[in-house]
Amino acid sequence: METDYIGLLLMAFAGYDPQIASTVYERLGKVTGDSALKDYLSTHPSGKKRTELLAQAKVMEEAVAIHREVRIGRDMEGFL
Repeated sequence: METDYIGLLLMAFAGYDPQIASTVYERLGKVTGDSALKDYLSTHPSGKKRTELLAQAKVMEEAVAIHREVRIGRDMEGFL
């Protein structure tokens, strides 16, 4: 989940809309056939699980705020 969080923030800092990540994870889940057993045995959470966890952690709101600031051209300090 930490990797997804950092990736979402990097995506926002780069000027890409972070809300697209949810769509990508959902489509990935459809392609791979998400299931509870597959999620348990996998080294990565399912697309559906990733979308849910990012939403619960309030990460999307942070990424959207960063994206908004980048789009209007304000200077942004790095998050690292």
